[in-house]
Amino acid sequence: MRIAQARKTRSLAVAVAAAGLLAGGVTTAATGIATTDKAAEKTDTVTVAAAEQLQKRARIVGRFEARDTCPYLVTSSGRHYYLPGYTIGGNGALYKKSTGGFIAHRGWKIQANGTKYYKPLERRTTHCTTWGDQWRIKAKSIYALEH
Repeated sequence: MRIAQARKTRSLAVAVAAAGLLAGGVTTAATGIATTDKAAEKTDTVTVAAAEQLQKRARIVGRFEARDTCPYLVTSSGRHYYLPGYTIGGNGALYKKSTGGFIAHRGWKIQANGTKYYKPLERRTTHCTTWGDQWRIKAKSIYALEH
C-alpha cells in the first residue's frame, strides 16, 4: 500500500513538473525540484530537434530504377533517392547487399522505410554519374508494393 501511494505521489509530481515545462514558466513541484526558463528552452530545443529527426524518417514510395549500376527510388514528383546498402544484380533487379535477398525488378513500385538525407558531392565524382548520389535514403527496409 505504501508503494502504491509513493508511486501515485511521484506520478503527480512528474505530471506537475511536465505541465510547468510545457507552459515554459517556473514550476516548483512537490518534490522540491525547480525548473527555470533556461531549462524550458533546453527542453524546447530537444523537442524541436526530435521533431526534425522524425520528419526525416519517412515512408517513401516510388519506382525502383537503376542507372550506372546504382539503385534509386524515383518518386512520383521525379526526385531520385540513392539507396546505399542495396545493389543491382546481374538481372538488373534490386537486392540487399548483406543478405542478398531479392526485392524488386526495374519499374516496380517500392516503399522505403528509413531516413532521408542530403549529401552534397562537393566537386567529387562518383560511379553514379547519371543522377548523382546527393539525395539518399538510409533504409531500414524496402518492400515491393506491386509489380
